[in-house]
Amino acid sequence: MPDGFAYTLSMVLDDKALSIQLHGGCDIEASLVSLQTLADTLAKNPIEGLLMDYSRYELTFEMDEFSKLADAYCTEFPDRFPVAFVYRENQVGRAIYMTRRLEETGRPSRAFDSADMAMSWLQDQLVPRVMPPSGGPGQSGTSLGAAG
Repeated sequence: MPDGFAYTLSMVLDDKALSIQLHGGCDIEASLVSLQTLADTLAKNPIEGLLMDYSRYELTFEMDEFSKLADAYCTEFPDRFPVAFVYRENQVGRAIYMTRRLEETGRPSRAFDSADMAMSWLQDQLVPRVMPPSGGPGQSGTSLGAAG
């Protein structure tokens, strides 16, 4: 199995969407932990969309492992939350699988072979998210407000 699982984060589209570029090799445990952390971040912040760039990632998960990742995207991410994937040619089957799974759960999703095309599609999908009121149990008193 390739080593060196890592990622780079940046805010894009006027800070409305998060872009994550994965690097290195597959690690199912690290990926699942990262997806849970990402889901927690999305639940607490008015991020309106996600661009996941797998084009520099050695995506070699077996299908049962990849299915676990798809489950996390489909159950942990906000409803109707758009996700654009960037893939390389040898990942097209997994990209199709992931986008179909997300679409089935009401989360707009598409896969692209270029970041520019993915970004353009994602921009068209963005809808401001209404965040729960601040100050509840486990929340700070500072409101992030609604996006938009």
